[in-house]
Amino acid sequence: MKKTTIAFGLIFGTLVSTPSYSMPPGSHSTPSTPAGKRIIERQGELSKVDTLNLCVDYHDLKTEEQRQNHIKELDLRSQLSEQDHKLAPLHKVSNSMTMCGMYMSKGKPLAEKSRQIRPLTFKTVHVYDDLYITTQSGMITAILERKEGVMPPALVPEKPRVQAPPVAPK
Repeated sequence: MKKTTIAFGLIFGTLVSTPSYSMPPGSHSTPSTPAGKRIIERQGELSKVDTLNLCVDYHDLKTEEQRQNHIKELDLRSQLSEQDHKLAPLHKVSNSMTMCGMYMSKGKPLAEKSRQIRPLTFKTVHVYDDLYITTQSGMITAILERKEGVMPPALVPEKPRVQAPPVAPK
């Protein structure tokens, strides 16, 4: 009797709980709102371009119309900050700009060196002709002038000297 009750409970529980966890038919393939559908299924030459390429290509664009189209596409993808909008057309950089805004302002760097400093946090030094720009998790954190004979910023902070404990070791 006990085994029958347990078996019945398992079968009944499985049948009752299964529909509550499944998704309605077709919900995984279509956007949930008309606005979402317009953004995801939009047409145009820039809609299929990789985001990083849009940022880097902006620096070399010649016409204002092309620049505005790139900015519009990057805004749709939520890639630009207020600082990016202000300084990218002037080809300047400042702290709190995004990495995309930096690429838009300065173009592609001569070199980049990255390091993971903790889980999901990356620190990168970008080398330009006149600047070292340090970014962390996609935001500019430091801008240093590039001078001959001066080393770039370190990716690994130096460990501080630790004083021995006040208690004598055993």
